[in-house]
Amino acid sequence: RQRGRFAGMSLQQLQEKYREVVGRPTGSSNVAYLQWKIREAEAGRINVGPRPEREVKVREDGKRVIPLSFDDEAIKALDKAWRDAGLPSRTRLVTRALYNELTAMCATEAARHFAPNENE
Repeated sequence: RQRGRFAGMSLQQLQEKYREVVGRPTGSSNVAYLQWKIREAEAGRINVGPRPEREVKVREDGKRVIPLSFDDEAIKALDKAWRDAGLPSRTRLVTRALYNELTAMCATEAARHFAPNENE
């Protein structure tokens, strides 16, 4: 038997209670986590309300850096591939791949931003 004030609550009811108390929706289906998080919010031990948006950092040249994480072995193989192909950098390979994939997806507006230079 479950005990306590959350005992009779369904997952959906707990998610609704989370939204009410924490002030933002959740995709969690972990009942214990939801109960704990609601208690923490009620006790004032966590921030409530919408998450503040992170500041977007744009370099002086107008570019932004995005983090990509891959296994070390994958990066070694990737680096060998672009070097063997005579490309000047990993970035050039990724840019070409994005252009090709976006073009194949008919996302021409997005692909335009990754179009290869005319001197390639």
